[in-house]
Amino acid sequence: MFKSANFTNAELVNLSKEIAVIGVQATPFTSLLLAKGFEKATSTIYTWREKTLSHDEDISAVEGSETTVFTESGRRELNNVLEIFKKGVSVSGTAQAMQTAQFANEVSDRLLELKINIEKKFITGVKDDGSSTGKRQMGGLISFADPANAVNVTDTVTEDTVKEVMKKLWLQDLAEGNYYALVNAEIKEQIDSIYKDRYSYQHVTNDFGLVVDSIQTNYGTLNMILSKHVPADKMVVFNDAYVRAVFLREPIFEPLAKTGDSVKGHVIAEATLKIASPKAVAVVTVA
Repeated sequence: MFKSANFTNAELVNLSKEIAVIGVQATPFTSLLLAKGFEKATSTIYTWREKTLSHDEDISAVEGSETTVFTESGRRELNNVLEIFKKGVSVSGTAQAMQTAQFANEVSDRLLELKINIEKKFITGVKDDGSSTGKRQMGGLISFADPANAVNVTDTVTEDTVKEVMKKLWLQDLAEGNYYALVNAEIKEQIDSIYKDRYSYQHVTNDFGLVVDSIQTNYGTLNMILSKHVPADKMVVFNDAYVRAVFLREPIFEPLAKTGDSVKGHVIAEATLKIASPKAVAVVTVA
């Protein structure tokens, strides 16, 4: 736990553990990624090779034959931009004297605000290397989705919609992983209504019901995540084995010079999102 006594003008306070557990309900996607750990960047552009599998039609061999054919998966080079997130903290000397924990409370609130902003960018961010605008911005989950995985529906998400998007991901021959659907309240209500009269006591009781936590399909289990930061007309489905958080600078608190009757500092982080393969992301759009 970080306390007001931790804040001095000569040290940085690492908040990477705190950000992982703070505001889980407000930032479910970011919390899921941080619970799995994160990768470390070494520059402002994070680059990786696409994670793909080779599926040759026939690899059977004659007994004793020599190996003359070698396979290398076609791997595109992908990248994302490291974005800086920063929130300032300032508490007057009077407020600090009245409540010694005031500054620590303010830092905690700013950390949550920073995490919420990261959540938004992880989902809906649009890549900008900053060469013209001066401000680097990452590309989010939606921007990386493979167009071949797109599903467009009219008015309402149905059970067939769920099956279609899961089948599209299944046909991509992805590596093992868990499937999650990020949805806003509007689409989540539509999904709940599909199963409101369909209960099954022969399975886990929260698979179906008034609130749907997961949906069993022939192509895998789809786990539902409600996030207010997903566009109201989108459902974003992804395989978690292909999605990771990346930090150049883990979240820290950095004190700023005292110039008057107040204590100042800022919470800062530099992060981006890694999508090992766009094939692992699908977007359902409701028109």
